[in-house]
Amino acid sequence: MASTSSAGTITPKLHVLQYDYVCDVVEKRKPHREAHLSFIGKQVENGNVLLGGAVGSPPTSALIIFRNLSSNEIEQFAKQDPYVINGIVTKYTVKPYMAVVGDNLLNDDLIKI
Repeated sequence: MASTSSAGTITPKLHVLQYDYVCDVVEKRKPHREAHLSFIGKQVENGNVLLGGAVGSPPTSALIIFRNLSSNEIEQFAKQDPYVINGIVTKYTVKPYMAVVGDNLLNDDLIKI
């Protein structure tokens, strides 16, 4: 469950990393796709990534949902992602995700209201 600070603000366990892609990303990402998926796969294995993937058809962006990492840690992750390093991602943002409903497997990550 998300915690509440002494100031009364909610500290979420989840964050969303959003990537904006270059035009024609499906073709341009091919040389970097395996390295990108392997890089994210390590965070999945560590339990830090719940879900991730491209948005749109054809894709124009992507979302990755993280747990148990700070905004700063996710920012550092993004800076090291092969898609960011190689210009496939034109912009990225990290935002807290205040999830309140979801599957029972996510129960510890949801904010109880």
